[in-house]
Amino acid sequence: MSQQSTGPSTTILGLVNSTIELPTMPEVLLKLNEVMARSDASAADVAKVVGADPAVATNVLRIVNSAYYGLQVRVSAVTLAISVMGFNMTKKVALKAAVFSAFGKRREKIQHFDPAVFWKHAVFTGVAARALAQASTVFADMHPEDTYIAGLLHDIGKIILMEKAAPRYLAMLRKSVQQGRPEVEVEAEDFGFTHADVGSVLAIKWSLPEDLAIAIRYHHAPSKDPFHRSLSSLIHLADHLAWLGSTPSTVGTPMGALDPEVHAQIGLDPAQVEALLPQIQADFAASELPW
Repeated sequence: MSQQSTGPSTTILGLVNSTIELPTMPEVLLKLNEVMARSDASAADVAKVVGADPAVATNVLRIVNSAYYGLQVRVSAVTLAISVMGFNMTKKVALKAAVFSAFGKRREKIQHFDPAVFWKHAVFTGVAARALAQASTVFADMHPEDTYIAGLLHDIGKIILMEKAAPRYLAMLRKSVQQGRPEVEVEAEDFGFTHADVGSVLAIKWSLPEDLAIAIRYHHAPSKDPFHRSLSSLIHLADHLAWLGSTPSTVGTPMGALDPEVHAQIGLDPAQVEALLPQIQADFAASELPW
């Protein structure tokens, strides 16, 4: 990330790193980054890395054989699948698979945190972000899958807080429920930072795209985003739609307020967004959840 963009994150980066142990990037992503950085890298080279991780290989083959690509013949070789999808799309699929492998382990519900509820919310937000982006000229230059990933990962900081600081995080959730205040307010009060800050620091640590890290950080306050306000606004609205659609991230906590400027920022008015809801619901129903 550039010096300009890392400036506002420096304090948060140090604070979160000193307070919460952040996971290192999964090995498959590290190796993919190394291979894809080579100018002479081939599909076979990438396939060796992908093939070594069953979760990633399975997802690559599933995606390339989906209706999205509309192939007439079923592809069963990872090398061919990567040739069809291209390196960039392969990396996006690998990222999703790696995230589910690292964070998607199913656990029982603990008080106000239910992993099944959390991942449904994440997927719904990703699906909503993609549908909204495809309907808007504002995101014409952005791959739909990038908006899906931004939505999918927007709350990843909650998983990290749950795994690395469970007693404090669960106490914060109870306080949020009892006081009827949005989580981000109580998090800032109890931790000195929010799940959005934690998620953005993880994205920086994993060398994910700059706009993704920034959108994660500002998805509750897109009007404060000095860099990629349209994307943070998109995720903010997609997140809001998930809560309105009875697909919350945590159980019993109140929904935050919608930023009044998001529609202007994403180039869709409320009526256009409402018209997309049936498609979003259908896409969500058709999504394969990570368990």
